[in-house]
Amino acid sequence: MFALAEGLGFRFETKALSYNRLRHIPFLRGPRLASLSRSSRRLIKPPWPDIVIGCGYVSVPIVRYIRRQSGGHTKVVLIGNPRTAVADIDLLITTPQYARAPAPNVLALTFPMGDPAAAAAPTATEEQWLAPLPRPRRLIAVGGPARNWRIDRQELRRAIASVVQRSDDDGGTVIVATSPRTDHRTKQMVDRMLGETRHQVVCDFPRFATLLARCDEFHITADSVSMLSEAILTGKPVGMIPIRVSLRGMLTGWLIELGLLSRYLPDFPNFWNELRERKMVGAVERPAMGSAKNSVPIAVDAVLQLLDSRPTR
Repeated sequence: MFALAEGLGFRFETKALSYNRLRHIPFLRGPRLASLSRSSRRLIKPPWPDIVIGCGYVSVPIVRYIRRQSGGHTKVVLIGNPRTAVADIDLLITTPQYARAPAPNVLALTFPMGDPAAAAAPTATEEQWLAPLPRPRRLIAVGGPARNWRIDRQELRRAIASVVQRSDDDGGTVIVATSPRTDHRTKQMVDRMLGETRHQVVCDFPRFATLLARCDEFHITADSVSMLSEAILTGKPVGMIPIRVSLRGMLTGWLIELGLLSRYLPDFPNFWNELRERKMVGAVERPAMGSAKNSVPIAVDAVLQLLDSRPTR
């Protein structure tokens, strides 16, 4: 959202909203504020903007409400997966895991927007921490449960062992970065594997953008579309660490096949297959170095066309 807003070059205002439990009820995705906390409702007020940008399904009723209150003046841009029909949305920006049927108001991007490595400005403290670590530096980025998927600890253990062996052979450094989504057992496993070695385990420091900018090779767990995309955009070698479907995912797939559940859920295999077909990722043993462009300019052009098509008041 910030990458798009900054790319447009207009003045913009951020609304940090909190939601209540009504956000989970699909039939409340019409133009209303019922899913917002009382304090957040007070933030939604005129003057109404030329554009409102929302992300995910929780923002759908809010952006619809703003457009209705503006008398149709406000253009609505949604990013991600609204989990609902979008005929009344001016522009839906999706990526392959949220594939939609082609439509004039759907922009399908190869990658999420943003290139944090290109914009990274490492602090002196971060540079000081990284300086003693011999190159090549190989980053293993570990995510966590993703709705119907979970980390495959066996695959992750194998990946870490393989990357550590290569780094020991050539004198490089392995940095394993966990995330807030990484579960406790996975963190314990990583600590056990690297705790007595010269390699590093980090969480919040250094920042992920700094690690992207200052490392030479990446291995990313497949649950994070953003981390994979951001690593690929660096133009450096990237390996993808497989994950496995969860019990909930098995049940969800069964319900979809029976026609009892919509297909608005993320389709990670579709994204992974596209990356492999374009040779943008490889296996841990043989990471691939793909060529990709930042998708922000494409999205910016699409939003500007919305404004050009709006009649003057």
